[in-house]
Amino acid sequence: MNEINKATAELQAEMTQRMALNPGGTRRIGNFGFIELEESWGDEATIINTARISTTNQRLKNGHDFNERDRNLLYQLLRDQHGTPFETIYFRFRFIAPIFVLRQWVKHRVSSWNEFSMRYRKPISVAYIPDESARTVDGYAVLDDTVMSEYEALMGQLFRWYETQYSAACTRIDQARESGELAPKEGGRDPYRGRARELLRNVMPVAAYSDVYWTINFRSLMNFFKLRRKKDAQYEIREYADAAYALFAARLPLLAETMQRVIDESEQSPPSEEHAGRAE
Repeated sequence: MNEINKATAELQAEMTQRMALNPGGTRRIGNFGFIELEESWGDEATIINTARISTTNQRLKNGHDFNERDRNLLYQLLRDQHGTPFETIYFRFRFIAPIFVLRQWVKHRVSSWNEFSMRYRKPISVAYIPDESARTVDGYAVLDDTVMSEYEALMGQLFRWYETQYSAACTRIDQARESGELAPKEGGRDPYRGRARELLRNVMPVAAYSDVYWTINFRSLMNFFKLRRKKDAQYEIREYADAAYALFAARLPLLAETMQRVIDESEQSPPSEEHAGRAE
């Protein structure tokens, strides 16, 4: 693997620390990928209490208070697409994933998205390296070991080129300041170094990793799971979606079980006349 820069080494150490502090809420994925369910707000009781606001003042404290009637109502609400009660609980994930995965992920727009920026920091100097499972289809390796060696070498070359050129640009900027060609640096972001980062990031491949905070309500999260955990979803985003689902299910098992039941039933049933012909 390419020699990593200081910021990437710090990120690697942070992932290790987060896995030690939150072992049940974290997963490693691929050669550098990571996902953590950091926070969630609300639970199954929040959904039921929201749905019943017009019919009763009695409130469930949490999902452990559920009886069979409550569980049935949760299922019926989700099955019949009573959407708004499921928008009252939220989840915040942090994930480190290749940029090409993020381009698929960000299409799920009903969420809050905050991503690492190469305008302000050097890139994460690691590229996604497909393992044997990722490059094998029905037992056939579509990229052989020779190609993968060239792939890794090319990724390493790009990261080394970035480091070399950024260091050279910083040296020229410092020399221009010493000679009086540029004014001394004042507080805040250096516009010259900043512009160098903005331009040099253009060579970064979509295989490079990025770092994202993703906050989403359950209704949108269910849609993400339904689409990205399918067998025909791209391998890499499916790996992240499966990991996110495992973390979610460990935190809210009743909701996860109910959701999976509704998804399975919807896939087994033909579309109704009302939905026939609608664009997805």
